[in-house]
Formats: sequence, structure tokens, C-alpha cells
Amino acid sequence: MNKQKKRARIVSPSRSAEILSEETTATAIETLAGLGIHCDFAPHYIHREVTTARLIRDKAKDLNDAFADPEVALILSTIGGHNANRTLDHLNWDILRDNPKPLCGYSDITVLLNAIYAITGQITYLGPHFSSFGMQRGLEFTLRHFERALGDDTHYELGVSEFWSDDLWFIDQTDRTFLPNTGPIIVNKGTCEGTILGGNLCSFNLLQGTRYMPDLSGAVLFVEEDNLLGDLTLTEFERNLQSLLSHQGAEHIAGLVVGRFQVDSKVDLKDLTELLSSFEQLTHCPVVCNLDFGHTTPIFTVPIGGRCQLNARDDKVTINILTQ
Repeated sequence: MNKQKKRARIVSPSRSAEILSEETTATAIETLAGLGIHCDFAPHYIHREVTTARLIRDKAKDLNDAFADPEVALILSTIGGHNANRTLDHLNWDILRDNPKPLCGYSDITVLLNAIYAITGQITYLGPHFSSFGMQRGLEFTLRHFERALGDDTHYELGVSEFWSDDLWFIDQTDRTFLPNTGPIIVNKGTCEGTILGGNLCSFNLLQGTRYMPDLSGAVLFVEEDNLLGDLTLTEFERNLQSLLSHQGAEHIAGLVVGRFQVDSKVDLKDLTELLSSFEQLTHCPVVCNLDFGHTTPIFTVPIGGRCQLNARDDKVTINILTQ
């Protein structure tokens, strides 16, 4: 990333920043400053968790204002949540179209990333929240990929982390558990090139049937799921993936990339591989799973609307980001 000082606007279109500790917020500000990014905060960065029509409009206004402000070079979501899709009908799409700038986040922010690309053609970024930068250990992989994705180099290869974690780091920064990464798993061999779409699967599916759903034809879908349903996660993932693959244009996807599942989801990689192999809609394209994105850490950053080349042959997975 260009080390020239940049201003980032921190917005909370999902959960309120009230959930973040002072320590996490201070660490995130300091970490981003080390990347040459100065943070300022939207008026409703902290808001009441009770959802009201006024709050939805306020959240949307924060996004509109962030895009309209010429001093803002980057927009980061605070954290995920559940209702960012309620802001879509209140966004000023002319403002967003006329003032393109990167928005980065994951989880519930998936709806914004893909809707903005669908309506404006503007590339957005599936990657860390502002809160993610509050992590004091185990962030190096995330930082390196974030810098590369939003930097001047438009061609780079996604790496594979050595270790990963799914612990309560935001509660205890010292008592951490790091697990060895077994790496990507190839379900269907092959190579492809296409447009990156997706993110959190159940959030992405909220766009189906709306004008905010991007065209899936020629897409390399990146999908992941959280652990809110515990040991029912794989079952929920199955029906959500079926819904997506039944959507118009899905028969023409170029490939599928599945992120890492959380520990509490109890998803066994052998079961996941067998499930993915059972989808007849995927036999025509390469499919890989257990990649470094989703609700575990660390994660890479990829451009929604950018292009990538996926090579899944000879027991090795290579993903090259081609354009942003």
C-alpha cells in the first residue's frame, strides 16, 4: 500500500462499535496508522442496537457521506452483524457511482460489497473490518494481504497462512490458540479465470431476487459461513449453497472457493469435501475449500468485482489476483 497518508472513514452499517473495547479500538487505530492510514469515525459509528427506521437511515447517511467526502480515501466497516441489507434502499447510488473508493469488510458487509459492485461496477474488498486491526498477535498475514490488495500492485498471488486461530482474542489478547494450517483442499481439479463475487454465504443470498444481486455468469465464487448454528452449520451451508447454485447465471460460474469453517461449527473437512462433491452443478468447474478467509483469522483480502485465476491441479492450489 502506498505509504502516503490516507484517511479512512470507519462506519457501522451492521453492529455498533459499542461492542469494541477501548484497547481494541486503540490498537486498531495504531496499527492502521503504521500503514499510513489515519482514521476518522462516522457520526453513527456508535449507535443504539435497537433497530429503528431512523437508525437505518442514519447508517445509510454515514455511508453516503463517506463516499461523498473528498478527504476520505478508504471506508472500513467497524464489524459485522445482521441488517446491513436494510441500508441498501437508502443509499444514494449517484453519489456512490460518482465517487468510487474502496469499501472493505466481511460477514454481513458482504451485502454492501456485492450490491455496490452490481449497481455501480465499482470494485469493493472482502477483507478485514476496522475491528480486525485491533488484534495484537497473529495479524501479519492479514496485514500483508490487505496492503497488497489495496496497494498499487494489481497482480499478486494469495498466500497460505502457516497457522490460524478461532479464539476470543478480543477478550484476551494473550491467551491465544494457534492451529497449524493444513492448507487448501482440492475437490474438483481444473483451472479457470473469472470475476470474484461472494463472501458470507447466507448474507450473499439475501441479495437474491433484488436488483442488488450481481450477475453470476463467469464468476469465481468465494463463499464462507460462520458458526452461529453450531453443529448444524454444514447442513445450513448445504441448503444455502444449493440456493445460490439454483440462481440464474450460476450454471455459468467459473469456479468455487470455500473459506475456512470455525471450530464450533464442527465441520469435518472430509464431510465438507464429500458434500461439495455431491453437487452436480459444480462438476464443470474447479472447486477448492479450506482457504484463508471467513470468520477465522488470519484472512486475505480479495477485490469483489476484480478478476482472479484459479489453478487447482497436481495437489496444489494457486490463486492469482489479476485486476482490481
